[in-house]
Amino acid sequence: MNRIGKRIEEARNRSSISVKELAKKLGVSPNYIMEIEMGKKIISEDMIKRIEKLLNVSLNEDLYDEVVEPVENIKDYENLPVNKEMEEAFSNILKKIPVCDVYFKEIYEYKMLPIIDKKIEGYNAEKIIFIKAPDDSMRGFRILKGDNIMIFKTSEIENNSICLIEIDKKRMIRQLKRLDANKVLLVSHGNDLKTETLDVKSFTVVGKCLKLEIDL
Repeated sequence: MNRIGKRIEEARNRSSISVKELAKKLGVSPNYIMEIEMGKKIISEDMIKRIEKLLNVSLNEDLYDEVVEPVENIKDYENLPVNKEMEEAFSNILKKIPVCDVYFKEIYEYKMLPIIDKKIEGYNAEKIIFIKAPDDSMRGFRILKGDNIMIFKTSEIENNSICLIEIDKKRMIRQLKRLDANKVLLVSHGNDLKTETLDVKSFTVVGKCLKLEIDL
């Protein structure tokens, strides 16, 4: 459970409101609320404001006090020790997923994730990877430097999605909002909300952010 999810659950319990009741008031599914509270969903600023109003609580206090720093002494992917026997024994039910930098060139650690029908979280397991957030430019979306983010490798531009993108060989995380067939609004939120309008041909989507993991 991440910080924001834990605070939402605590505020909901103090107000004696069930997950089902809160979901109904927000116009979302109970499962969506449960995934937010467990830290499995990236919650938007608009949804945070709606929850704050319904639960009469401020969710912004102390959220940025603790920033997870990237792991030091990074090793190259090829040099990391691998238990081949263990990997083969569980290859049909678990997949070893690397946690990388945004360029997929260096490995920080590995995560073992369950596979169902060759998929992880409903996505092609071969296209799943984790990255560490490179900076605090998306802290308004509760993504802080060093947080682990599950990525699905894709070049598709999905409206309102949060994606890893590349502009002039520099990679960053941004929310994408389609304006029309040729224009996209890039949204970041560090200390302030910032937007930038770009032609779809001027940047590349590297992957879609699926889940956010935060160490408490």
